[in-house]
Amino acid sequence: MTMNLVFSRSVILLGSALLALPPSYSSQQTSPVSFRAEIHQYLEKNPRDPFSLIKDEIETIGFPGSGSGPLDYLKVLLEKLEVSIHSQQLVFSTTSLQLSMISPRNPRAIYFNEDVYLGYVPGGQIEVIGIDPGLGSIPYIFSPPSNLGRAALPKVIRSRRCMNCHAADDLGGFPALLLSSVIPGPGGGSIDAFRKSQTGHSVPYELRFGGWHLTGSNVFASTWANSTGLMHPKGISKVPVPPGTRFKWDKYLVPRSEVVPSLVLEHQVGFVNRCIGASYRAREIRADPKLKEEEKLAHMAKESKDIVEYTLFADEARLPSPVAYADSPFAKAFEAKGLQSPTGLHLRKFNLKDRLFEHRCSYMLHSLSFQGLPDEIRGAVLSEIKGLMTMDQSALPPRFAYLGRIERSEIHETLSSTLPPYASLK
Repeated sequence: MTMNLVFSRSVILLGSALLALPPSYSSQQTSPVSFRAEIHQYLEKNPRDPFSLIKDEIETIGFPGSGSGPLDYLKVLLEKLEVSIHSQQLVFSTTSLQLSMISPRNPRAIYFNEDVYLGYVPGGQIEVIGIDPGLGSIPYIFSPPSNLGRAALPKVIRSRRCMNCHAADDLGGFPALLLSSVIPGPGGGSIDAFRKSQTGHSVPYELRFGGWHLTGSNVFASTWANSTGLMHPKGISKVPVPPGTRFKWDKYLVPRSEVVPSLVLEHQVGFVNRCIGASYRAREIRADPKLKEEEKLAHMAKESKDIVEYTLFADEARLPSPVAYADSPFAKAFEAKGLQSPTGLHLRKFNLKDRLFEHRCSYMLHSLSFQGLPDEIRGAVLSEIKGLMTMDQSALPPRFAYLGRIERSEIHETLSSTLPPYASLK
C-alpha cells in the first residue's frame, strides 16, 4: 500500500519545530479524546483493516481445507491474514473478554503481525483486532465453525464491549491496543497490576510478563512470568507455573510461547498506540475553534516529536542479559519479512544483546497505523528522521547521540530503498 503525502507549509513548520519544542510543552499532558465524537466517525465508517476485508468471506463462504477442529480453522485463518503461528503467546491471566474461560489450565493464545492481533481461547471464541489506518483498532469476536455445529458458518460480531477497556480514559480515549502485566492468583485473576496504561519498548523489563508464559531460555526469571501469586498474612509469595504443566500443548498450534515475539509485540503495541492517539488528537485539535493556528501547530509538533523519538528507540529499556534466538522459528520468519535495500539491509534484524534491533529505527514505518497519521504529522516525522539520518555526527542533537554514523547511514539507505515517501523528501 503506497502512502501519498501532501507536504504543506504546516509540514515544513512542524519538521523544523520538532527538536526545538520547549520542554514545558513537551511534558504537557493531553486530556482524553472521545472516539465516539462525530468528527472521528469510528462507528459510522466501514473499516478497512485486514480482517474486515475478509469478514464477508468468513461469514458466507468459509475457508476450504480448514478441517473439522478449531485448531485447523485457526491455522487457515492465520494463513489468510499472513500471521505466523510462531508468533504465539500464551496468557493465563484473566485479562480478556473471555475471562471466565482463561486460567493457568487454559491459557489464551495470541498471534499477531504488524496490522492484525488475534486471540484464541481453547473451547471458546476467536478475538481479532485489525488496524484501520484512519479509525485505529477494530475489535471482532466470533466462534470457530467447529464450535457451532456441522457445516455452520460463523457470525462475526464487531464488539463494542471491548471499547470499555480499549478506549478507556486512562488510555487516552482512542481505540488502543492493550498489554497487561499482573500478579495472577491461582485461578488467573489479578492480585495486583504493573505498568497500568504504559506500553512500548521503554517499559522496564521487571514490569513485564506477569500472567504470561515464556518458554525457552528465560533471562527474565525475576519477573512474574510463569508464576502465580499466593496471598498470605506477610504478603504475596510466588508459585512457579512452568509452561505445559497445567495444560496440554496439543490444545495450541505450537508448543511454544517464545520471549522474542513478546518483545516484538511490546514494541509494536507502543508504536500503534502512539500513532492512533496522535491521529485522534489531531482531528480534535484541527476542529477546536478555541485554538489559534500557532497553538494547533505546536500540538502537531508535539505529536510528531513523540513519534520520532519512539520510532528511533530513544528511551528503549536495556536488556538485562542477551536473549538467545538462533533456534527461534519466529525470529527467522520475522527477519525474512524485512524489506531490503539493494545491499541487503533491513530494519527487522535482531540485536538482542543489549537492545531489540540492530538498527534503531522501527520497521513499523511500513504499518497501517503509521500510514493512517494525518499528512502533516506523518510528513514531519519522515522529514525529521531523514534530517537526523543525514546530518553530520557533530551536529546530532544529544537526544540521539546513541545513533552512530554507520547505523544512521544504513538506516537512511534502507528507508530510501523501501519507503518512497521518505526517498522523495528533499
